Amino acid sequence: MEGAGSKVIALILVAVVVASGLGYWLLTPKMPSETVSYTTEQTSSLSPTLRTSQTVASSTAPTSASETTLWINVTASQPVGYYLGLLESNGTQPYVQLAKELRKLPDLTNATAVAEITDLALNATNPEVKEAFELMIQGGTPDPSDFTYTVPNYNTELQVLYWLALQNEFKKDDTLALANAMVNGLWVTMGDAEVREAVKKDASDLLAFFRETNEFQRVKGYTQLEGYPLEAKLALTWTGNSSPTTYTRRYDRYSKTRMPLGDYIWDTVSVNSLRQMRQIVTDRQWLHADAGVTVSNLEYYFYFEKGVAKSDHWDFTLGRDEKILVDGKEVLNKNIQNVDWLLDYFLRNGKGIGVCTDEAAFVDAFSKSWGIATTFVDRQTLVPPEQIPIGMSTDGHAVGHEYVTYFDPLTHSWKADERQLDVDNYWSGYLSYLHILRPPVQQAGYIKCWDDGKFWGGGMMHTTKDTTIAEIKRTLTMGIASSTMKQWLLYS
Repeated sequence: MEGAGSKVIALILVAVVVASGLGYWLLTPKMPSETVSYTTEQTSSLSPTLRTSQTVASSTAPTSASETTLWINVTASQPVGYYLGLLESNGTQPYVQLAKELRKLPDLTNATAVAEITDLALNATNPEVKEAFELMIQGGTPDPSDFTYTVPNYNTELQVLYWLALQNEFKKDDTLALANAMVNGLWVTMGDAEVREAVKKDASDLLAFFRETNEFQRVKGYTQLEGYPLEAKLALTWTGNSSPTTYTRRYDRYSKTRMPLGDYIWDTVSVNSLRQMRQIVTDRQWLHADAGVTVSNLEYYFYFEKGVAKSDHWDFTLGRDEKILVDGKEVLNKNIQNVDWLLDYFLRNGKGIGVCTDEAAFVDAFSKSWGIATTFVDRQTLVPPEQIPIGMSTDGHAVGHEYVTYFDPLTHSWKADERQLDVDNYWSGYLSYLHILRPPVQQAGYIKCWDDGKFWGGGMMHTTKDTTIAEIKRTLTMGIASSTMKQWLLYS
């Protein structure tokens, strides 16, 4: 009896357990049974550790494509169309349009490079990555009406990004690579075949240089450039100084003829020069954790050592129209803006040469050599003719002065050296225009200029009209907020 009773009890317990398990399985909400796995191509050049944080094998399928988070594991080879399909299947912008624009590129054959771009776009956690792609799609294709010759009918900024992806691994949220591609697209648009080949190499070299500089900043405990906001990275990676805005060298001339290689080399500072400048800044102890102090040290050395435009380290040539030989060309000794040549001149003579535009181009390059983002202020002031300095030719236009504005990562704002802001302060009440150089992200209309006989400007500038030197000083002393500068440089 006792043995039979035990067996009955055991059977009852088993039945209860089975029933409980079956009930839990029937009543508990189910996770979707179908998972989606996405893989992208990896070659021997890709570091296995680079994608560790992104190696999510699967994600549950949501209710709509727009809600899908696509994690891409770069471990397997797929054709180009596979990655474009991933962008398209996302179902939202800018990814669908990105795939469409990529298909237009003339040499889109390397699947690894397309995988890098796809990975960068779809795995982004920084919203500025999406913003950069949106800006690139909106502004990276030239407007043929701006030129009399045939320009590419595809997105030249995406073309440079593709070239970068051919030669480099992109980091997660790599807005530095995006910025580099965005500012270099203009050269591809208006340059000849030799310029395009030069850009392909130079853009890659520049990305490597700034990544290296970022590491130097990290070691020193300085603010790292890879953490800058998008507009600062765009200014940082633009190596063409203020050449688009200079009245004697403005870029509307390239609406009728392509930029030859010689002009491109003249207008851009090379990575080799930036490396030399970085060493000079270090050796002469101009470098400081505060970007403003570094810029101030440069401005003092080259421009203010003994007063305004009076320094033993700069030959200020205003009022002295003389011809000099620069890279085999006979040119005036002002508005040269060939930074590679200026550096060589400085190393040979212990001083630079030219006017404020040349000194600003020099300070711009020296600043960027240590990862300080800069762009250019061109201030135009309408003064009575009798007050125009002897030797200054204005052709009836406002008197100009140019200097750099720098991004201050400590305050997240853009400022300028106080001594530059005080130049010509005796005209502080006269009508002035404030122009700030815009990086060539929005290419349509960028090289077009206007001239009303007194002031001039163009698409390459953000212009604040009807201001004064005093107001400009107040603005750039307090600092222009990063959000405001982004609006001015990218959306105005």
